Amino acid sequence: MRITGKSVWVGSGFLISGICLWLFVRDIEWGRVGMALREAKYFYVLPCLLGLALVYVLRVLRWQSLVSEVKRVSFVNIFSATAIGFMANNLLPARAGEIVRTVILGKKEGLGMATVFATIVMERLLDSMSLIILAIVVFALIPSVHTGAGTNPTPQEVQDAHFLLQIKSGIGIMGAMCVVSLLLFIILDLYSKQAMDIIGRFLFFLPHNLKGKIISLLESFVLGLKVLKGVKQVVWLSVLSFGVWFLSIAGTYILGYSFGIEIPFTGMCLVVVCTGLAVAIPQAPGYIGVFHLAVLKSLEIFHVETSVAQSFAIVLWTVNLFVTLTMGSFFLWREGMGLGQMAREPTSPPAEL
Repeated sequence: MRITGKSVWVGSGFLISGICLWLFVRDIEWGRVGMALREAKYFYVLPCLLGLALVYVLRVLRWQSLVSEVKRVSFVNIFSATAIGFMANNLLPARAGEIVRTVILGKKEGLGMATVFATIVMERLLDSMSLIILAIVVFALIPSVHTGAGTNPTPQEVQDAHFLLQIKSGIGIMGAMCVVSLLLFIILDLYSKQAMDIIGRFLFFLPHNLKGKIISLLESFVLGLKVLKGVKQVVWLSVLSFGVWFLSIAGTYILGYSFGIEIPFTGMCLVVVCTGLAVAIPQAPGYIGVFHLAVLKSLEIFHVETSVAQSFAIVLWTVNLFVTLTMGSFFLWREGMGLGQMAREPTSPPAEL
């Protein structure tokens, strides 16, 4: 069997998820976790569900604002592509949902696939940059007693300090990638013609028709990057991006009341920052294992009982999955598509992608 880059990515994702899931359950006390689940006050799930649903609305408004700089698009079509794409991210490997929503919106609105995909890249860049700013604020506000910097730190404080250092390193890496990506996009925006000429020279060995298709594809991608038009739009997109994270944090914080988790709001911000970083690495579909471990380790910093933190992680993951699958299934039905057709989209995108 031929080993490809995609198979390595998928395989590493399953391996990472498997390791994280093992770390999450290796010392689990099922009796205590079951008791925590039975005693939870599930009334608080309802406002959490509402908050997560509103997150989708903000994401749709933001993507619509980006795409509309290329072409005015329907809110419903954007919502449909978003919901189905996020469901695909939870069911298919290798983040195939990004290709799924690219293809769906491109077909429905008659847009070039490369152009649509470029707007998704910009969307992810906005997500990352707002998460970095949120993380900087959180690390400035969390209590210093959790850093393990005392003269005689306990083993737990040392472990907490190591975990926080890993998170800071992850934020630093993400920040560096954002800066490089932003600089690259600016260069492509300002000097797109020169860039296409240089790329064309590097592709001199290709047949003329193939080289022309590649250049056309890159030009469509660059068109999708030319979506930030003025300070007003940047402010609007920033508000939507921070709104996405705020609603995610608010929903998570409210759900904490189900399990009697009483930590500062900044503590729940740290939980969301950790899960935001965790879902960015290769993993199995549904973020299984990685998501759970990130929630557990971040709650341990605030001395939340392990069985309670594990129960909370399981319910939070289930609630997120429920919202994603429910919305995705509805729009999949509305579009007259089946799961099999959705799964085929990433492997058979139109030629213009």
